[in-house]
Amino acid sequence: MNIRNAVSWLMGIMLAISLCMVGTTARAAQPPTLIFIPIDNRPITDLYSAQTMEQVGYKVLVPPDEILGGNTNDGDVDALWNWLDKAAEEDNIKAAVISSDSLLYGSLVASRRHNISVDVLHERINRFKNFHQQHPELKLYVFSSIMRTPVQGSPGGKEPEYYVKWGASIFDYSALTDKAETGKLSKKEQKQLDYDKWIIPQEVMEDWLGRRKKNFEANKALIDMARDGTFRYFALGRDDNSPLSQTHMEGRKLKEYGKDLDFTKYQNMNGIDEIGLLLLTKAYNDYAFEMPFVYVEYNTGIGKDMVPAYADENISLTIEDYIRSIGGLSVPTAKRADLVLMMNTPEKGNGGIYGGDKRNVMEETPRSRKFVDRVTSWLDSGKNTGIADVTYYNGSDNSLCIVLRNRKLLYRLGAYAGWNTATNSLGYAISQGTLAPKMTTAGKNFLLTIRYLDEWAYEANIRQMLGPYASTFGPDAFKTNLGEIELRGSDLQQRFARDHLSEYPDAINYRMILPWQRLFENKIITN
Repeated sequence: MNIRNAVSWLMGIMLAISLCMVGTTARAAQPPTLIFIPIDNRPITDLYSAQTMEQVGYKVLVPPDEILGGNTNDGDVDALWNWLDKAAEEDNIKAAVISSDSLLYGSLVASRRHNISVDVLHERINRFKNFHQQHPELKLYVFSSIMRTPVQGSPGGKEPEYYVKWGASIFDYSALTDKAETGKLSKKEQKQLDYDKWIIPQEVMEDWLGRRKKNFEANKALIDMARDGTFRYFALGRDDNSPLSQTHMEGRKLKEYGKDLDFTKYQNMNGIDEIGLLLLTKAYNDYAFEMPFVYVEYNTGIGKDMVPAYADENISLTIEDYIRSIGGLSVPTAKRADLVLMMNTPEKGNGGIYGGDKRNVMEETPRSRKFVDRVTSWLDSGKNTGIADVTYYNGSDNSLCIVLRNRKLLYRLGAYAGWNTATNSLGYAISQGTLAPKMTTAGKNFLLTIRYLDEWAYEANIRQMLGPYASTFGPDAFKTNLGEIELRGSDLQQRFARDHLSEYPDAINYRMILPWQRLFENKIITN
């Protein structure tokens, strides 16, 4: 390199550094803003995701609850599009994380039972292209769901009403159809498939398959938008899935459809409720030019070979997908890891034990002690450490949390999650864990407290107490006596906080409400 070239190179480096410093100053002066349209207004998909980003200094714009999908309403699609158009005109918008289920159907639940015509769906899909043309510099991170295939229906469920009677047969039909495409059916299985085809009413199958076809074609169109650059990134979640099911079969075909796209543009992965937070985290990392390194370690037993309930593959594959989805990298050792992710997987089985099960004891066990020994070693070495607690679904592992409490480790963690499905917990642990170093200690501990009150206090313990209490008010308890039920739950939560979360005295100042007027989820708010 001659002197002239060397001087030019050095001046270029100095200019780049100067521009970076100017950019850093501008960023510090005005916090970046993200647009976020969640799949519905449940706290875990909406409020808690936004709160996470607020703890790293971002402003998050979220539509008002009344136009998002709720328990009894499907969301106002036109109002959501109008809201998005106005939000995009705000200052300092850096990215938009959008649920296509909300902007096509009204919500995640609406996607399972709507009667929207193909023409209307096509028009709504095209609005993404129009929006991108109007705001070409706004990066769009979009996520969609492949419709779930529940094992059976239940009264008051979120599937069409016929699923209560025919759900089990529909699931069998889909599982055997999936297997027929990927492997040979036995004579017994072929007979069962023939029987399912015969017994399920034709109008039921036409309705169910017709809606699924609309969803499938919509997802193909959305993949095309990742391909043509309309979207910065597109994630397709396989909702409440099984190794053999219609969801798995459609997911396999949509993977094939998008196989020319690399994982920086399109991913097809398990889960759905947690994907909004994963994409918010990706938007943060893209803007900040961050690539978090994640090292994963499992509890003894089944470990990485666990196939969780409501998933169709080993959890190790989903972990890899989620780390990639935030713009991170899985690393083989902890030496350079930004997050040590400790997976509290079950000793055996596939994570199919309900959090309220009597086996979920509130006492230390040798296995939990050994697991926490490993957690302690990483914390003592100075590593940012998070726990994805997936031994149970719908609730924390009481034994694990008791050991963490007794050793005063609850608030030394960078992140903790143990809610609903294993993939739900995993997504939150990865997102909040990798973002924890960017937060204040107070911000991190606030998020941890919400998780402990929601997953450990409520899901694993209080929920089981509230059920019998609510039943004393009769079949319409949540309509006629919601306030009393919430008051009872809040009292139990505050007692739990006094007993178990004394490291964070403010924990007793939170109460709970049931925003969807059912026990399945609660919302932690201040008194």
